[in-house]
Amino acid sequence: MKQYISNLGPLIEDFIEFKNALGIQYKTGAYYLKRLDLYNYEHGNLSIPNREVVERWANKHAEKSITGDRSWISPIREFGRYLNSLGYKDVYILDDRFTIQKYHAEVYLMSENEIKCFFKECDRFVLRYKSIGRPYVFPALYRFLYCCGARCAEARNLKCEDVHLDEGYVDILQSKAHRDRRLFLSDELIKYLKSYDKAISKCFPGRVYFFPGGHGGVCSSTAVSANFRNIWLAAGLKRDGKVKPRAYDFRHHFACANIMKWSVEGKNIYAMLSYLMRYMGHTTLESTYYYIHLIPDFFSKYEELTASTEGLIPEVETYEV
Repeated sequence: MKQYISNLGPLIEDFIEFKNALGIQYKTGAYYLKRLDLYNYEHGNLSIPNREVVERWANKHAEKSITGDRSWISPIREFGRYLNSLGYKDVYILDDRFTIQKYHAEVYLMSENEIKCFFKECDRFVLRYKSIGRPYVFPALYRFLYCCGARCAEARNLKCEDVHLDEGYVDILQSKAHRDRRLFLSDELIKYLKSYDKAISKCFPGRVYFFPGGHGGVCSSTAVSANFRNIWLAAGLKRDGKVKPRAYDFRHHFACANIMKWSVEGKNIYAMLSYLMRYMGHTTLESTYYYIHLIPDFFSKYEELTASTEGLIPEVETYEV
C-alpha cells in the first residue's frame, strides 16, 4: 500500500529522504505531511501545493487542536521551502500569519532546602506502593536529573549500553535536534548509580533501559511527572495555581546553580557558558544565556553580567532549554 496517495507523494518522499540523509528521523513531520497529502488528494490532487489548499488544510487542522500548539506547521513550511530551493517557484510557503504557538510552562527555581526535602520524602514515598523496581528507579532517575541537568526524555530513554559507570560517563544519543553528547558524572553520583544498577538488575535482568518503567520497558513521561508531583506534595512543599514545580525544573536548577557557583568562585561566566551549553545539549549559546535572564532575583551580579549582553539574551521558549 502506498504511503502517499496524491500527486504530491513523490515530492514528499524525496523531502523525507532528504531529511533522513541528514540523520533526522522526521517521524512527526512525515505524519503531518501524510495528512496534507490526503487533503490534497481530496481537494484537487495538485502536483505543487498552492496557497488555497495549504491554507485550507492549515485552518482545518488548527480548528481541531484544543491547545495553542502549532508545531505541526513546521514540516509543512519546511516542505514548501524545500520545493522552492529545487526551483519550484510557484510553490506556496506558509506565511507569518500561521505563527507557531507553544505552551509556556512557568519555570520554577527550586531552593536547596526544597530539593533536600524532596529527596528525603522521595526515598520514603516509593516504598508505599508494591511495584517491582519502583523503590529504586525514581530516586535514581530524579537524582540523575538533578546532578546532570538532563532532559526528562533523555533520562527515560537512556539505555544500559550507553551507561559507562566504571569510566564515569553516560552517552546521550539522538537527543533534541538529533545531537549526541557525553555527560561525565561526579564520584558521588557514580557510587550511587552503581548501587542502584546492582539492585534494579535483580528486578529486571537483561533490561534495555537504565531507568525502566513498571514492566521493564521505557519509563513513561506521565510516570515521571505524576510521581514528582505526588512526592513534592507529600513532602509538604508548596504547589498551587501559581507555583507548579516539575521534574524538568531540575534542569533549570542545574544551570542556574552552576552559573551562581562560578560567579562566587570569580570565574569568567561567559567562558564557562560555552561548557554549560555543550553539557546541556543546547544548539546555540543564545539558549544558554536564557539562564542569566532567568535568575535576576537570585543572582547578585545579574545587572553587571547583562549590562553588555542586552541584545544577546533572546526571548527563548521554555522548550528550547
